Amino acid sequence: MKMLVTVNISKGFARWKEMAESLNPEMEKVGVKMIWAGTNPEESKIFMVVHMEDASQMKTFGERPDIFKARTEAGADVASTTVISPIGEDWLPN
Repeated sequence: MKMLVTVNISKGFARWKEMAESLNPEMEKVGVKMIWAGTNPEESKIFMVVHMEDASQMKTFGERPDIFKARTEAGADVASTTVISPIGEDWLPN
């Protein structure tokens, strides 16, 4: 299953991206993979497409104390994390 997710940030996209890259190995261990991420022009909000086998995986992962701390230190307002919508079919043109 894929989800379109958003979260507010306060330290810019570069800092958030650095944190997200550092968490990729841990995400993959629990079956979660970030497919795409982008920011609004003000770099105050992140939009992500995330793939997972089960939506509970993302919630459980995000609530781990070490992950919560890393996200918060990178400027993510963890409480603002919102699933915009599950994604059914998709297409990535070449």
